[in-house]
Amino acid sequence: MPRTITPAKGWRERPLRLAILAVSVATLPGCDQVRPPTSPSAPPTTQEVVLSWSPYVGVHGDGRALSAYQDALSALRNAGRLNGVRMALRRHEPVDPVVKAVGSLGVEILGLVDNEYLFDSDIEGAIDRIFAEYPEIRHFQIGNEVTTILPPSGPTITIEEYAAVFQRVYAHVQARHPGRAVLLTQSALGSGLRGPTELETLTRLALSRMDPDKVIVAINAYDPDNVSQFSGLLGGPLRPFRVWVTESGRPDPDQHVSFVRDKYPLLRRFLRAERVYWYVMWGGDDGPDTGFSLIRFPTRYPNYWKSPLFELLTEGR
Repeated sequence: MPRTITPAKGWRERPLRLAILAVSVATLPGCDQVRPPTSPSAPPTTQEVVLSWSPYVGVHGDGRALSAYQDALSALRNAGRLNGVRMALRRHEPVDPVVKAVGSLGVEILGLVDNEYLFDSDIEGAIDRIFAEYPEIRHFQIGNEVTTILPPSGPTITIEEYAAVFQRVYAHVQARHPGRAVLLTQSALGSGLRGPTELETLTRLALSRMDPDKVIVAINAYDPDNVSQFSGLLGGPLRPFRVWVTESGRPDPDQHVSFVRDKYPLLRRFLRAERVYWYVMWGGDDGPDTGFSLIRFPTRYPNYWKSPLFELLTEGR
């Protein structure tokens, strides 16, 4: 979540040792496929937004919204604007019926293994159960912003401790479930120095010894104008790894359309992002995440509210 993050207890900023901008943007793979952003002053056209859009969205597993989810996701799917969603797999919900219902629509699910699993002494057993409960899911993210989003009254975790847990999960999957799944790292924060610094540590302690075909680097990026600090890592030791932006968006519905047109290309250019997951389909009808929502008031289905971006993406459908 973008606006409820608080620093974990005991964290202190460490000096950044990254080779920032060591590799120019022009040398990063895929840059020749990026459309230069249009002047922000020009009203976005449907074609411009569709060209920039990435057909992936974050979805909260709230059963109250299921009917609206099914309707809205189907509309995006039918318009050719949705390939997959990112959904949390919570520790205390063995099989989430909302995850199953969304998956039945024919969209790919990126399963976000909840941060609480990171403190399970038998995380290998937990992974076995998750794999058995969700055989349809092929991509699993192990935690999200783990040093900042934690259980309300639980333990904290450092990036060094997370690296050890991620290594255990990776080793277990390769040994017991070869070819079963591709793992995603926890999402590094996309602005400031903390995200790149933690990703550098994770690279040194774990990723440098892992197969790039079996791991994807995840980043949450809400400020695409300030992500160039990742360039040294992504153009250097992490160059063989794919990158997915697992959360991005703008908390003002009136700016959603221009954000996709103008900022999504920056995420592809500076982060080599293969995918960008919009945050979020529904972030609640009030509160700090409401403005990110593509739909609101889902309990009013079929008369729920749709954002200008959603309307544009499903235009004529």
